Amino acid sequence: MNLRIAAIVLFGSAALACGGAEKPADAAKPADAAKTAEGHDSAKVDDTAIAKADPKADEAGEEGCIYGKDHGGADHTEEGCPHGMGDTPEATGEPGHHGATFALSENSPLKDVLASAGDNLPSTPIQVTGEVDSVCQKKGCWMVLKDGDSAVARILMKDHSFTVPMDAKGKSAIVEGTLTARTFSEKEVKHLEKDGGGDPDEVEGERKEFVLTASGVKIPVNS
Repeated sequence: MNLRIAAIVLFGSAALACGGAEKPADAAKPADAAKTAEGHDSAKVDDTAIAKADPKADEAGEEGCIYGKDHGGADHTEEGCPHGMGDTPEATGEPGHHGATFALSENSPLKDVLASAGDNLPSTPIQVTGEVDSVCQKKGCWMVLKDGDSAVARILMKDHSFTVPMDAKGKSAIVEGTLTARTFSEKEVKHLEKDGGGDPDEVEGERKEFVLTASGVKIPVNS
């Protein structure tokens, strides 16, 4: 009887060795590569998040920013607009001179230039004089030059590369650059009004202006 029991035990052991026993539970499968630790599907990328992380995703920058793509790819701060990047390396170091050294030796009053230009604006750089009527109060990245009651031009800094003092209003100025005509959208008009210290809700509609893109600006310190 004992021999029979022993034979049964040996037979059962052989069966187990051949895989006759119940298979153990499957080993834990590796985490699905498409699942993140939080259980989200990593294959479904959040395009919005990527766009926000990319400083170039919104080329227009802050809504209404007049410099648009001229930020040079810089990430937009202060509601989107960096408002100038500081003086250019070409600055003369002369007190009151901002931007590049003047290339021209003669200048003309702004009102004379606008009166003679009509619809045929000069295609080459010019140098004009006038009085600063207003300045961007964020960082001085634009100003308005006025000569008399009707001769007005908005001064933008070439490549958005330098700024002028924010307290320059009422001072005389010499500006060298290229003159064009530009129609600002309502969003841009409101942006300009806000940056100039005004109430954007008080302005509406498009606005056409003469724009002088300045390579250099001189505001005499004693003017």
